[in-house]
Amino acid sequence: MEGARSSGDALTRAGSPVAEAVLAWACVMGGLAVFQVLGFWVPFVQGLVGAAAVAAFLYVPIRLLERRGQEARDAGWRFDRLWRDLAWSLGACAVVLPVFTLGYMLVVKWAAQVPPEARSWLGPLAAGRPFQFRGPVDWDLAGRVGGNAAVAFSEEFFYRGYMTMRFEERWGPVASGVAAAALFAVGHLLTPAPWRLAVFFPALLFAWLRNRTGTIAGASIAHFLCNVWLLLLERSL
Repeated sequence: MEGARSSGDALTRAGSPVAEAVLAWACVMGGLAVFQVLGFWVPFVQGLVGAAAVAAFLYVPIRLLERRGQEARDAGWRFDRLWRDLAWSLGACAVVLPVFTLGYMLVVKWAAQVPPEARSWLGPLAAGRPFQFRGPVDWDLAGRVGGNAAVAFSEEFFYRGYMTMRFEERWGPVASGVAAAALFAVGHLLTPAPWRLAVFFPALLFAWLRNRTGTIAGASIAHFLCNVWLLLLERSL
């Protein structure tokens, strides 16, 4: 406990809010990377990485906000505008997801012409199979959907809530949103795969929703819907 308290003091003593946010991100990513490495030898630990990420994305910013006399609400953790947030997130997804689906199908079709050894750079694509939903909704899918709800909310609180708020103490909303999206993308490389950097682009949508609504609720809903839609697309090949 004393070590964790000292680390928190070091973060809040960072010279600028940007430095505090980046250092917090580095500490969280470093801790999760340790979990990933340990998981190679201890399968039980590997299964805890997702839960550890959710816990870190929630606990670390809350503690850092408290040390500056702030609350989670200041970083957008509020639900008094939920219906408006829901409307904005559903509207954004209604525009973006059909376009994404078309692009996804085109990439899958194109991937069929790519050598198998290069296909892994494009994502988990089963090129050459007809596009149709495969398999019923089962407990595995239900569990992944539930897990994505926790992941979406915790990541949005950390990136579009805490980190974006800190960045906006020095930069404008556009630069802050882009910076948070870039770190969001790099953080996904904890599972090494170049295609995971593509999450930078939906992160810009989440940043826009956060800026438009002033909360992380709409961004979290959109994040969740995008994740679930991708799961369904992956099961369709």
